[in-house]
Amino acid sequence: MRVVCALLVLFVFAPIDQGLARDFKISHQWPAETDARDRAARIFAREVEKRIPGVSIQVYPQLSLKMKAEEQFEALQAGTLDMSVYVLPYAAKKVPEFSLAVLPGLYPNLQAVRILKHSKVSDQLQVVAHEHGIHILGWWWVPGGFVTRNREIAGPETVKGLRLRGGDTLFDAMLKKAGAIPVELTSDRSYAAMQDGSVDGALTSYETFVSTKIYEHAKYFTAGTPGIWMFATPLVIAKSVWDRLSDSEQHVFESAAVVSEDYFATTQAEAERKFIDTFTRAGAKYHQFTYEEYLSWLRLAQQTAWKEYVKISPSAEKMLLEVVETILDSARTR
Repeated sequence: MRVVCALLVLFVFAPIDQGLARDFKISHQWPAETDARDRAARIFAREVEKRIPGVSIQVYPQLSLKMKAEEQFEALQAGTLDMSVYVLPYAAKKVPEFSLAVLPGLYPNLQAVRILKHSKVSDQLQVVAHEHGIHILGWWWVPGGFVTRNREIAGPETVKGLRLRGGDTLFDAMLKKAGAIPVELTSDRSYAAMQDGSVDGALTSYETFVSTKIYEHAKYFTAGTPGIWMFATPLVIAKSVWDRLSDSEQHVFESAAVVSEDYFATTQAEAERKFIDTFTRAGAKYHQFTYEEYLSWLRLAQQTAWKEYVKISPSAEKMLLEVVETILDSARTR
């Protein structure tokens, strides 16, 4: 009887596994509820909370943790931020391989990026992420286009002399070769820059264009397939936080991320339709790239951004070639 009582005491007063009783924070720069990145983050949180009792995940939209968008990468590396919906190319100066996530012309549509999830290149990009202190959970891709104040954008020659926000150093290298003047900005600052005239236009996601109300200062915009701008904006977790999770917890986080991915993929076609409708109603003129215009951009991208990317490292060159191979193989089998 004494043994039984002793075992009961040990059970009742044993310390709770801290892996099962934690509060996590997800930070991002987009509006709550109206942007799919916020909604997908909340879906991920609910899925984890349903499957692991004792875990709480709070989402902090619009940089409400008082941390700038570009500062979140360092916070993840340091383990002072648990998770973020993070624009990978924001960290390209520290991790140049991340420019793969926005190489111009490489991903002409959403179908192209969806097939990369289970490819060798996603595994290789995860290795790079681990080497720099983060783990990629949810592979979210957002399509986008040009919005300008004073000129319609068609082929590369039409950007000459324009001050444009591209969002990545290698993307900017292509714009510069075409005669544009790249301006380094995070997407949350694009509205103010368009408003005060410090930029003539910007490239970012359809949803960001709408949620930040850039249509108030736009006269022209591009959208549709084929496109030259596609950004990876994944849900990431600090590697130090990821490593403290048990194997079963990691499995739950990955499974919840898959649910969020499936949801997110369904939102982006509607995001494109809403973008076109919103900007058209605001009086902006719509242009969809012709096949010839897309090829002109693609050739320029290969001569500039792609050429610089393969110089980064042998692994960078290998990842780019495998993306091209994966997309071409998928096209041949359809």
